[in-house]
Amino acid sequence: MKCSQSGSLVSRRIGILPTTQRPRSRIIIVSQTGGGDDLMKKFEEERKIREEMDAIFKNAQSDLQSIAKLELDSLKSEAEEIKQRREEEWSILGAKEAEKLTSKVDSLAEQFLRSTGRLEDDAEEDADGPGQLAPPSVVAVVGEPGPLRDQIVERLTAQGVAISSCERLLETKGIRLEGTDAVVLCGDGEPLDRPTVERLLTRPQKLRRVVLLSTVGTERSDKFPFSLQNAFSGALDKKRGLEQGLIERSRAAGFAYTIIRIGKVARPDPANAAPELMPGDFFQEDTAADVAAEASLQALLYQPLGLNKSLSLISRRGPAATQDQWDDEFLKLDGPEIWRWPLGPVPAAACRDWLQESWAPRWIKKGNGLTTPVSLTVTPLGVQLVFKPPQSGFVSFKEERDRERARDRGDEPPPGAAPPAGPAGLRQLEGGVEVVVEERPAGRVRVLRCAMGEETVVKETSERILLDSLIKDVQAWAAGRR
Repeated sequence: MKCSQSGSLVSRRIGILPTTQRPRSRIIIVSQTGGGDDLMKKFEEERKIREEMDAIFKNAQSDLQSIAKLELDSLKSEAEEIKQRREEEWSILGAKEAEKLTSKVDSLAEQFLRSTGRLEDDAEEDADGPGQLAPPSVVAVVGEPGPLRDQIVERLTAQGVAISSCERLLETKGIRLEGTDAVVLCGDGEPLDRPTVERLLTRPQKLRRVVLLSTVGTERSDKFPFSLQNAFSGALDKKRGLEQGLIERSRAAGFAYTIIRIGKVARPDPANAAPELMPGDFFQEDTAADVAAEASLQALLYQPLGLNKSLSLISRRGPAATQDQWDDEFLKLDGPEIWRWPLGPVPAAACRDWLQESWAPRWIKKGNGLTTPVSLTVTPLGVQLVFKPPQSGFVSFKEERDRERARDRGDEPPPGAAPPAGPAGLRQLEGGVEVVVEERPAGRVRVLRCAMGEETVVKETSERILLDSLIKDVQAWAAGRR
């Protein structure tokens, strides 16, 4: 009785304790016989699953690493190729400024030689020798197979010029042009794009001359009908880019170029084999394949006036041209020529006297209608009307510094005198018009540009005024003499 009461009392005291202070109950799990074996089996199954999963992940990681290595190798190869291309492009760009400076120096030197008469002496000495270029030893003819390419190869072979294999020349790798010193680009298809040709022309170490057969209209792609031809495919813009790339590469590498713009290539026709040539981008008629091929041969072997020039070429009705006729056609590139007219029975000497004594002197007088004043020089064959540089009261910092140095040396010009411009007092070439009257090959008048430098801007308005006046006046004068 006493114990029962004591237990009851304890139970009541524990019941009033907070939950956290109550004694915790202990639960003992007693596994039945064989329960431990099942648990070990489960642990073993889980271990095997983990090993299989680890093997799968390991294989996947190995495969991923292999794929990544292949991708990295591919990217590395592409990066090396892009690096090589960029180095070639930077080489071209880096030489541009040096080439411009060299061209300016050459122009100034030529002007100085002209002023002293030395250039005319050299020209006379050169005229005594044969009008022929040093022939190339090996020529690569690059382009799609066809009548034009066949005609070019045939003519070069007949002249004893070796033709290099050119079946794989348009590939970017494996090109072999070490022994080639001249290239003719005559393709009309997609492979002849600017980047490919620029890379091609970096291969030869002895390259001296390149002839490009391009298309008329590359400088008139915004004018009808060439605008229609260019609107859908941009073909003329691409070919113009190719021309500009060739010029830039020529200036960077030092080889000479000739750009011959031809019309649609026509089949050879003995009755339609007479060439007609004009500087720049001029015609839109067709060009026979044999005429275009002969022009390429002339540019490579016989025509120094075609070096670093662009021209347009078509075929007219008539027989094939003689060498003298080809020489006369390429003479149009000197200046370049902008007009020629036959005198017929009128004596050339009489026309020259009229030109020098009557027509030319009026252009140095006030009120002549020219927007740019000119200076007059009488030449053995006619006259030169050279545009004067603009007069300005503004003195640049460089000019002021040059004047100060001149004063320090005691070389200050007298009051009112124009300060010299450029090295050795030579001025920037402003351009001009030269009129020559020739007896041979027949009496005629030719007009060509003169005093032209690398960066000379053509005075189109004043040039047009002079040319229109000469055409009208000389034809009226000649009509009165007949």
